[in-house]
Amino acid sequence: MTGTSLEYTGNHWAGRFQAMASPCEILMDIDDRALAEQLLAIASNEAWRIERAFSRYRDDNPIHRINHAHGQPVEVDPELAALLDYAGQCYKLSEGMFDITSGILRTAWRFDGSDRLPAQTAIDALLPR
Repeated sequence: MTGTSLEYTGNHWAGRFQAMASPCEILMDIDDRALAEQLLAIASNEAWRIERAFSRYRDDNPIHRINHAHGQPVEVDPELAALLDYAGQCYKLSEGMFDITSGILRTAWRFDGSDRLPAQTAIDALLPR
């Protein structure tokens, strides 16, 4: 399997791969290597499918079309429609604390482990977007 590794640790299989700029791991409490390979393939392929479909860093998916539609409607498939509906529910239930559109703040905010905060003027300039 390309991009994956599988290791038996003595009492379980550990399958590893990279997706969404992060290390991913699936632990399987089984003895059968062939089944472990199959399960790792299912998990990694699904993670890569989700990454292709929903990553904002790609230019070949509905997220890119939404982000570059300049406020115009974009038709989406049922899976994305359900995710957007769920994000709306999370926003409502959290009284605005969960906001799927907050990614734009990454242009001002650096999540690099430091304690540096952006200037309020930089944040204010992004809020209308």
